[in-house]
Amino acid sequence: MRKPSAGGIPAAISKRLRSLRYAVGDIIYVVGRFLGRVAVTVGRVLIRIPVSIWRGIAGFWRSLSVISRRRLVAALGVAALLLIFFGAVVPNLPCRLPGGDRCPPADDAEELVPADALAYLHANLDPDTDEYSAAAGLAAKLPVFGSQVADRGLALIPSPDAGRLDFDDDVRPWFGGEAAIAVIAGPGVVPERVDLLEVADSEGASEYAKSLAVGQVQSAEYEGVEVSTDQQDVATAQVQGFLAIGTEDGVRAVIATATGADEAESLADDPVATDARDQLPEHRFAEAWVSEDGIRELIATDTGTLGTLSPVIAPGSSSGVAASLSAGDEGLEVAVRSVLDPEREKSSPSFFAAFPSFEPELPQRLRPETLAYLGIGAPEKTVTALLSQASVQAPGIAAGFEDLVKTLRHQGDVDIEGQLLGALGEEAAFALEPPQGQGDVPAAAEPPYLMFVADQVDEEAARKALAALQGPLADAADTGSDLQAPVFGQEEVSGVETNSLRISPTVELTYAVFDRLAAIATDPAGVAGVIEDEGGLDQQALYEDATDDFPDQVSLQAYFNLERLVGIGEQAGLAEDPLYATFAGDFRRLDALALAVSDDDDLLSTDVRLLIGEPPAGTGGDAVAPSAGD
Repeated sequence: MRKPSAGGIPAAISKRLRSLRYAVGDIIYVVGRFLGRVAVTVGRVLIRIPVSIWRGIAGFWRSLSVISRRRLVAALGVAALLLIFFGAVVPNLPCRLPGGDRCPPADDAEELVPADALAYLHANLDPDTDEYSAAAGLAAKLPVFGSQVADRGLALIPSPDAGRLDFDDDVRPWFGGEAAIAVIAGPGVVPERVDLLEVADSEGASEYAKSLAVGQVQSAEYEGVEVSTDQQDVATAQVQGFLAIGTEDGVRAVIATATGADEAESLADDPVATDARDQLPEHRFAEAWVSEDGIRELIATDTGTLGTLSPVIAPGSSSGVAASLSAGDEGLEVAVRSVLDPEREKSSPSFFAAFPSFEPELPQRLRPETLAYLGIGAPEKTVTALLSQASVQAPGIAAGFEDLVKTLRHQGDVDIEGQLLGALGEEAAFALEPPQGQGDVPAAAEPPYLMFVADQVDEEAARKALAALQGPLADAADTGSDLQAPVFGQEEVSGVETNSLRISPTVELTYAVFDRLAAIATDPAGVAGVIEDEGGLDQQALYEDATDDFPDQVSLQAYFNLERLVGIGEQAGLAEDPLYATFAGDFRRLDALALAVSDDDDLLSTDVRLLIGEPPAGTGGDAVAPSAGD
């Protein structure tokens, strides 16, 4: 966990003292100005006190004996110290002292894991911790999904006689709270895996270890620790309060680390792992660490089991990645922190290196009912960088875009890269909007519309480029029938000219350029809403909760109103799917999903938040969760 800096607490106390002094001074100043004339100075604030009150205080003071005066001053001093202590000191006390912030759960297993481990997974399953209680509460809100996740988690723990593990009967009676898995490079091609279960009852752990054994068991001592190995090379040992289960080589590696044999260092001593894990939220329920070697073996390869996580890890330039799972009252949070090597980043940039940093401002121009939002920085820089990446990693995509650019240049004399993209400013937003005037869930017959908004645009260049695109777009929309060929029409909205092209009965492509904004939508109402400033997504409670505490500067930000999207999907026929019906009750509890990615020089950060609520009324109730034996 991240430790406070040497000057952190004194600085925090000093700041609170200054704030307290200024607050008291402000109150006295206001009262003094209202009441009177006699001036005294408190701190740097001039206070005026009525003459009658001042004389009364002075007379009362003179009437007291010397001893009474001293006692009164001492009492006032104690009161002031108590006020300062509870207002400034207590909130900054270490978490283990009364009054301090609650402590995050301990991670003692890391002391047993070799520093060069490929991967490390840790979870706190102590029901007395707030983190576990919060996770259990969320699992109860999503009974079907939670049950399946719990089953897969339990499947990671070795079970007696290769049967199904009953955690409450087999493990809980002797279990101490921490569970971990270490993946260690072994002598062969396949890495060594060691499970670590914290022990509260040594005898109970010994009985459990015996129940795992197959055939005859041989015992031997290694570095003062007894290691038992069965006929299938499954070894067990109790070391520093943990039951280690794995291959004999893996268990011996854990013992060597725990005992410091041959000066073996633990994961807690690895500076890269420590720095990455310190960037994670403190109060996490579970966390994972994958080293640089682990990334190459588990993620960067074509057959890597974690290959789908490549965009948020940057395998080509990462020195290690840490991830965490945290549960709160409102939902679930996932954080990923990948430590980047600046030199390798130059030759093998992360996917998100193509996205310049920006501060999201456009959500204030989107409707509060927005169904989905994706925000990026300068479109020209983003597209250019993505094409540069695609030319190496996906040449087909780059070639296809180049063909489109050439075709538009030939048909309409439009330079997409040089004219349009260059005019689109420093921020852009893609949005999925519900039809205007609809209730909580749009009717299936009126689908949502798509919209694109760009800010800080070059208005003249944008108008010229979009006008040049009208011809090619109209030709593309021409069905070849005997009806009149489609053409763009103009209409004025609140003094702004809009241009529209009817493409289908449900799609009318519309655009406008105004006030350094460019808005393009498949429904004229979308552009009109931006012109008339009907936005306010950034003030919508669901959006605020989903994006709370996200970085001010991001490379990409996304938001999905899952509550409404699920409703739309069900009206469109999703509710009829038998597989969906199994999880329908859980899906109806999902409120929103938000994502933020930041790519700094040496750290790629990804934050995901899933808000979970109660199922909306009138949705048909919850699906029945399958039993454990299904």
